[in-house]
Amino acid sequence: MSSAAKTYTQGHSGSVLASHASRTAATSAAYLVPHLEPHHAVLDIGCGPGTITASLAEHVPAGSIVGTDFSADVIAAAQRMQGVPANCRFEVASVLDLPYADATFDVVHSHQVLIHLADPVAALREMRRVCKPGGLVAAREGDWQTTVVYPWSSAIESWKTTSEAIFRRDGGSEPNAGRCLIRWAIEAGFKADGIRYSSSNQTYAGQPAAGWWGKMQASRVDERAWRDKASRTTGADEEQIDEMVGAWREWGQREESVYFIACGEILARR
Repeated sequence: MSSAAKTYTQGHSGSVLASHASRTAATSAAYLVPHLEPHHAVLDIGCGPGTITASLAEHVPAGSIVGTDFSADVIAAAQRMQGVPANCRFEVASVLDLPYADATFDVVHSHQVLIHLADPVAALREMRRVCKPGGLVAAREGDWQTTVVYPWSSAIESWKTTSEAIFRRDGGSEPNAGRCLIRWAIEAGFKADGIRYSSSNQTYAGQPAAGWWGKMQASRVDERAWRDKASRTTGADEEQIDEMVGAWREWGQREESVYFIACGEILARR
């Protein structure tokens, strides 16, 4: 197992993959889409079930896109997806050791990957290596401290602090990745004047969006793997975790519920 696999805090449970499968280029890579050209060769890092990859493929009809993930099971699921464009393929690979030659791709993209890595600079350095001179490395990452959940509750507060501890203590990663992207890119070898920064929100609010998100969060927290990580990092007991699960279920049933998190975005010119 690669070091990337060891530090992926979310795991690959059904609820996690269902959440990832809701993502598309329009919802998760809008900052990148205007910079894609029809002939581009694109690498999509940490593609998960492949929905962002497949939708990005539509923007490079004369080019190609490769979606990679370190999990063979996840890649197998992506390969079974219906309606994948002919110019899109999926391969098992770790962002820390990409099996591609230098300067292979016009665009190298990742979404919510660096936030899970203990060494995000090494990942960006490897992404830069396989990017062509003049090409773009693109990354979008959440910033955990900006998470807003309304209505708030003590159990939701416990969920947030526990989740942050899992990032830091279990995965050794930085949960406020969104604000660190420029620094990480510079440390990876990009010139500061070649980096463009923007931000946008990941949002689930009102019904049915909040209802769906509440169920997804409750399922994630209720997973045995998450419970074990919570116990290991913060000492949370089963009763406390049950309260978090219940809080997310209740939140998802309310008409006024709002969830959003700020995401930082970079376009770094190779």
